[in-house]
Amino acid sequence: MNHPFLKDIMALAVDAGKSIMSFYHRGDPLPVMTKQDRSPVTEADYSAHRVLAAGLPDLLAVPVLSEESEPPSLDVRVHWGSYWLVDPLDGTREFLDGNDEFTVNIALVESGMPSLGVIYVPVTGIGYAGGPGLGAFKYKNQQWSEIQVRTEAQRRLLEEPFRLVASRRHGISEVSRLAERLRCSLGDVVISEVGSSLKFCHVAEGYADLYPRFAPTSEWDTAAGQAILEAAGGCVVGLDFRPLAYNSKSDFLNPFFYGLGDGAFPWQNLLTTLGDDLE
Repeated sequence: MNHPFLKDIMALAVDAGKSIMSFYHRGDPLPVMTKQDRSPVTEADYSAHRVLAAGLPDLLAVPVLSEESEPPSLDVRVHWGSYWLVDPLDGTREFLDGNDEFTVNIALVESGMPSLGVIYVPVTGIGYAGGPGLGAFKYKNQQWSEIQVRTEAQRRLLEEPFRLVASRRHGISEVSRLAERLRCSLGDVVISEVGSSLKFCHVAEGYADLYPRFAPTSEWDTAAGQAILEAAGGCVVGLDFRPLAYNSKSDFLNPFFYGLGDGAFPWQNLLTTLGDDLE
């Protein structure tokens, strides 16, 4: 944890989480608005956005691109060498359902790739942070501990099932089909359904082995998780096994992707034909 920004970014994520919790604990229903993409948004999203938009430039004076801000066009963004990419409240539907699995996502993107990421869970007070070459860490009770992905050798030694972590709302049938096919090669396969960017964190800390995503996401949904997972020894790639790229096109939609654990495991041999069939 020798990077000058990570602790400060986590502190800012905690502040954004506090602003979210002030709405989560309200007794009366929170008004819900619908954005152009039909996703829900609330004042809790906007409140967390204001905290991050005000605080991040004090850490590094580069542009802030938030899910809850109006993005500049690509001809402007293409000149950004670095920028903050944030989802102030990832998992608004989870927030509205009261299931606690929503997060604050903050990433620093440099040269089209996330170089730092912080994910904070306001309900539990647990956070995750890291970046390629920096290591990956879990933040709990104001203490930091290093985390790593689980290797396939470790899983087999412990005789534990291979675990997929997936959205409970999107792409369930495709994930189930993938799990059924993986059983032929890996034995027992278990699916855990988890909200928001916590799926990346579960792979990064070795609780799960693979996060397959066969449903739409945007760049602010994945950047922080990608930085953390890659720091922990995994990677995030499209179904063609090319790395996800950021700030390279007019929209912000990602391709379908895999969040992979064990970096030494021959994932491409195992998943390429399955991904072609499921895409």
